[in-house]
Amino acid sequence: MATNPDVQEVLKTLKNSLGENLAETITSAIAQHNAATAATSAALASEAASTEQENASDHEKLQRIAEQHQQEIQQEQVHQLQRSEPGETAVHTTVSQDDHEEVLKHIATAAAAAEASSTLATVPITEGSSPVPPPAKPVPGSEEWHKMRRDNHKEVERRRRETINAGINDLAKSIPNSEKNKGSILRQAVKYIRNLQLENERLVSETETMIGIKFDIEKLTLEKSVADATYEALIVDHQKLKLDFDELRKKTDDLDEHTSKKQRTE
Repeated sequence: MATNPDVQEVLKTLKNSLGENLAETITSAIAQHNAATAATSAALASEAASTEQENASDHEKLQRIAEQHQQEIQQEQVHQLQRSEPGETAVHTTVSQDDHEEVLKHIATAAAAAEASSTLATVPITEGSSPVPPPAKPVPGSEEWHKMRRDNHKEVERRRRETINAGINDLAKSIPNSEKNKGSILRQAVKYIRNLQLENERLVSETETMIGIKFDIEKLTLEKSVADATYEALIVDHQKLKLDFDELRKKTDDLDEHTSKKQRTE
């Protein structure tokens, strides 16, 4: 299957800009889609061959039933000839032949109905419209059979193109200021995805930086809490030392005063 030059150029751009893995993934997806298209065509051909085989098998079964019934009638006629008188032989033979013809007609009608049942099941019936006879299936290998296969392949290809066009249209809606040309849409998509990747890398870098800053802030906050607790403990120790100092100074002053009074008395 031929590839559009714009698609080849876009694939090369994808390979250079997005990396080998993503380009190989896209190429593999296209190959899988083409393989699925070929498998669908083969399945349609296989289904047609299977239907023809089933119809042939039903026809053979009905033919065997007719032959078996004919043999039974012939055996019955022989027994009747052996048992009946000569004057009655012609009458029984005529009646048996009429019954045999009636059975063969019934079997032929059933065979025709079985052969057309698969086609009639798919034909819609509307009120007031005359019944349309089912179209005969083409013989495998004939020109009509090849034409039917080509038509089926064209239908599969048309659906595949519709799917691709729908995907490109959805892609165009996601890209700002996109053009109508498919190749331009794909190139703009590559450029848009590349810009998104650069923006994502920038945001990831900024996020990592912010995470580092947050870690430093939490560390400084913890150190500040420890410093505040140490400061509060030092204030308590200072207050205690001040009280002890005031008490000791008071005792010293009292002792000095007592010593001074004693000296004056002497």
